[in-house]
Amino acid sequence: MTGRERVFAALEHRQADRVPVYVWLFSTEAVKPVEAKYGSVDAFLDHVGVDLYQTFPEGGPIDKQAALDRRGASDQLQLTEPAYGQVLTLDEALEVPLTDPDDETIYAPVRRDVEHHKQQRGRAIFCQTPGVFECANGYLGLQAALGYMATEPQKMLALFRRLATWAKTYIDNCLELDVDVVHISDDWGENGRLMFSPEMFRELIAPAERIHASHAKARGAYLSLHCDGYFACVLDELVTMGFDCVHPVQESAGMDLVHFKRSYGGKLCMYGGLDVRAVLGRGNLSRLRAEITRVMGIMRPGGGFIFCTSHTVPDYCSLEELEYAYEVALEVGKY
Repeated sequence: MTGRERVFAALEHRQADRVPVYVWLFSTEAVKPVEAKYGSVDAFLDHVGVDLYQTFPEGGPIDKQAALDRRGASDQLQLTEPAYGQVLTLDEALEVPLTDPDDETIYAPVRRDVEHHKQQRGRAIFCQTPGVFECANGYLGLQAALGYMATEPQKMLALFRRLATWAKTYIDNCLELDVDVVHISDDWGENGRLMFSPEMFRELIAPAERIHASHAKARGAYLSLHCDGYFACVLDELVTMGFDCVHPVQESAGMDLVHFKRSYGGKLCMYGGLDVRAVLGRGNLSRLRAEITRVMGIMRPGGGFIFCTSHTVPDYCSLEELEYAYEVALEVGKY
């Protein structure tokens, strides 16, 4: 089977020859030993035999220069992604120009990754797509965004909708480049709870997120969500919004894998399973094997599981431990 076929089987809750695998290897420090031994990250991915590739665009809705110009040349505030201090006020964020979603430079990495990983390697392509809450934080800062959700809910909903409308055109362009999965990144969770109430999620975030989520589904794409932390209390909403897959279902933040598999195993594919907070990078190979085997035992039956790190491989994880983790995953992930 090709990697793409394995991933599609998992997304459709079918068993393939084995559980598909991927690894988030994005940290510069974690990449260094990989490149020293294999020559490149791509060569390491070939060695592991990953089944998908997650591609990232060159930029998103935030026009950094327009935002800085809004404050005047003398203002020393700098935009980062995401920005955790206040950058613009809510009124400014509603008025500042967005980037042009048809700008070809945004899609250069996507085009390259589709050609290399899909056409040459037979992998499924997950395309990073901005979520409305996470993207708004890039203008407002996280703390300010949460405050505005409480004090200016209708204006925040307008900002969320504005960002989702931009993402519709972005999704169209990515699908024209032949990506397979629209992967919306929108961190809502912390340990044991959302950063806001479930009611606020349903009133402000979900209506805007549905705009580009439903658009992706109408275009025939698979739909995936990345959300760090706890989000078990809104899983039903994710099903009704059309999501096929969620990443990472993080046990160390209070998510329950047994409950997830029992209640959502036929509705949502889990993409994750290797916790980088509590398991990977601890240097205990016997515990690492036991944890991967345990997670596979819960999630593998009946399909609906893509094995991956819960986030990027930490800098302190040795290459030997990372290699061992995927040797075990490929061994115990067979059907």
